[in-house]
Amino acid sequence: MGKSINLAMETDAFKGRPKFPKRAVITAGMPYGNKELHLGHIGGVFVHADAFARFMRDRIGKENVIFISGTDCYGPSILENYRQLVANGPFNGTIDEFVQFNHERQKEILKEYYIDINLFAGSSIGRTAEIHCEVSADFIKRSYSNGHLIKMTTSQFYDAEAGVFLNGRQVVGQCPIAGCSSERGYADECSLGHQYMPADLINPRSTLTGKKPEMRDVTNWYFKLDSFHKLLTQWVEKMENKPGCKNFVVKSIKEFLEPPVIYVKRDQMDMLNSVKEKLPKYTLLVEENKSSVVMAFDDLESREKACSILAEESKRFRTGKTLVPFRLTGNVEWGVPAPCIEGLEDLTIWVWPESLWAPISFTMAYLEMKNKDEEA
Repeated sequence: MGKSINLAMETDAFKGRPKFPKRAVITAGMPYGNKELHLGHIGGVFVHADAFARFMRDRIGKENVIFISGTDCYGPSILENYRQLVANGPFNGTIDEFVQFNHERQKEILKEYYIDINLFAGSSIGRTAEIHCEVSADFIKRSYSNGHLIKMTTSQFYDAEAGVFLNGRQVVGQCPIAGCSSERGYADECSLGHQYMPADLINPRSTLTGKKPEMRDVTNWYFKLDSFHKLLTQWVEKMENKPGCKNFVVKSIKEFLEPPVIYVKRDQMDMLNSVKEKLPKYTLLVEENKSSVVMAFDDLESREKACSILAEESKRFRTGKTLVPFRLTGNVEWGVPAPCIEGLEDLTIWVWPESLWAPISFTMAYLEMKNKDEEA
């Protein structure tokens, strides 16, 4: 009897042992290419990844683990920081030289902290940049072929005095998302990551001239994220039942699976009634002890039409979180070139999605350096 119990305990213990993959690619968050690394980068990003990479090398063999990261070279914040440094005098080179300079500084700091990384690349630097351009173009083309992209013409901020379209960080205002505590809203997202249509930004101001920018039409490619509502809902349900999954992760994602809504202050009800006949169909939700009422719409298109009507009438409102088409391209010169599809030329790929698949590009670059087949 005692032997049977011990055997069962040993069997259960064996079943609980961790299972390791044959090979592993480990990534660390990519720092922006506008500055050197600081302690927050090292302690908050690279130490954890480095420790895990060392552990996995010990478990499955050094040759079976690739630890990669790199400089995130593109994006409005880098371009804006470069512009300010050139204007004020501390830097007088090209933006490529600016990013390359910061990339080399970042690599040196990683060495000083003994971060054992296989490759620290850059999305705009050397052979890695060439591979990253190929991967990026392939992603856009495949998404288009599979029917996941939509061509949308939207209004973009334009500084008439400076004579240029403004990138995301060259416009500041108040975030229009209800409940957002961010103190800085940019062209189409705030500092806390909430996304919205540019026309919804409250009190926009150009960082170039300090003037209120105009809105001019531009056409870009968007990923139809809102069409994946059912799939994302199923995925979140699986996450909820997965041990170890943080509650705030599930909660944050579920917030964007809510239907499209508009919040209007209770003291604006007379205003709302005065334009009610012009608005698309909606359901009015009124909760006690809430300072705002909720206008719930059946689809995003209806909500956006309602936003336009309310804005034209100069009425105050705020939008809620929901899935919206995710912009893939932009009109900023400093970025990965987007492939020409349906005659849309001279576009670049927006940095947020592009930086998400950059680790794939970096891994491919590392395998090429080591003369290893990608399928390996």
